[in-house]
Amino acid sequence: MITSTSDRHFLHVNVLLRHARTESGASERDLETILTEAAIGRRRLWVSSILFAELRPSAFVPDRFPTLSEFVRYLRSIATFVTPDPNTMLRAGRLRDVKWQRPAAVRGPGEKPRFLSVIDAIQLASALWVKEAAGVADLEFLAFDDRAADDAEGARLSLLRLQDYADDLAIDSDVMAAVRLARAEPVLHQAQRQTVQAA
Repeated sequence: MITSTSDRHFLHVNVLLRHARTESGASERDLETILTEAAIGRRRLWVSSILFAELRPSAFVPDRFPTLSEFVRYLRSIATFVTPDPNTMLRAGRLRDVKWQRPAAVRGPGEKPRFLSVIDAIQLASALWVKEAAGVADLEFLAFDDRAADDAEGARLSLLRLQDYADDLAIDSDVMAAVRLARAEPVLHQAQRQTVQAA
């Protein structure tokens, strides 16, 4: 498992939705630390505004947050929302067009290339905008790795394992930027946990 070592994060929508439903599992404590430290200014968080399109009122289940509006108010108080501009959306389209495939030496018989979903491509391109245009060199993209979905036939590609599917790809600036972007689960590195406990 790749753990977080930075204090600047771009959060995938799935991290925040699982947090709202108290479904973060073993990451719950670390994610709570990340969000609490963001609230007091010790961490910086960015989130794609596409999150709001994922928040269907009829599907919202009160748990950690009693109402959808309270959840939204909380998020707006701790994170900077990024709304993709046309160039970011064009980059997302280019990333969606990439045929991500494992190296021939480890590829299974009949294994098909994988593609990024629209939502994942927009979030990845938005994170790259924060890293490059906003100059946040140590940005980490935090997401939950859905291995079961990645292993299923025709399923979306895991953002945390892009490098495993990029070995045979032609050199492309978008692919290289995506692979070089630090990506991890919302789990703090041991040194960060010790720093938090000591504070």
